[in-house]
Amino acid sequence: MTRYALLLRGVNVGTKNSLPMAELRAMLSRLGCGDVKTYVQSGNAVFTTKLGVAELTKGIEEALEQFMGRPISTTLRTLKQLQAVVDGNPFADVATNPSSLCVTFLSVAPTKAELAPLHAQDWGPELFQVAGKEIYSWYPNGQGKSALAVAMGKLALRGTVTTRNWNTVLKLLELFG
Repeated sequence: MTRYALLLRGVNVGTKNSLPMAELRAMLSRLGCGDVKTYVQSGNAVFTTKLGVAELTKGIEEALEQFMGRPISTTLRTLKQLQAVVDGNPFADVATNPSSLCVTFLSVAPTKAELAPLHAQDWGPELFQVAGKEIYSWYPNGQGKSALAVAMGKLALRGTVTTRNWNTVLKLLELFG
């Protein structure tokens, strides 16, 4: 049995993307997942399963597409992987507001070419750092008017991409319990 954190992209954002967390828990249970816990209304869940990553991802994405009427990108992290994200926080000494510290979770590690737009300028006082399949970003004045956040949103990255603020990352780690 493996325990995973599931992060969905683009659900419960806007009026046509509604996915009740009770429905997500039911979907995961029907796939054979157990001890399913969800966090907030943005497509975050932690659960246990015997399924392998490929079979699990396919099952979740098919169930979500059937319910939502469109493809939904999924990202999975194990406890060890999520703990490594928390332990590897490069901005622990400067990120004073956890809601302004974000982690972008990627299914494929980015190439230098894909990241070139981020390295093309100084974003100060905002910061970013890439660590494998995660990009940490610090927005001391919030993401709302952030040039770095806009640039990150325009990156041509392969695979699945979804971002969570630090509060959510810590809560998901806590849900692994």
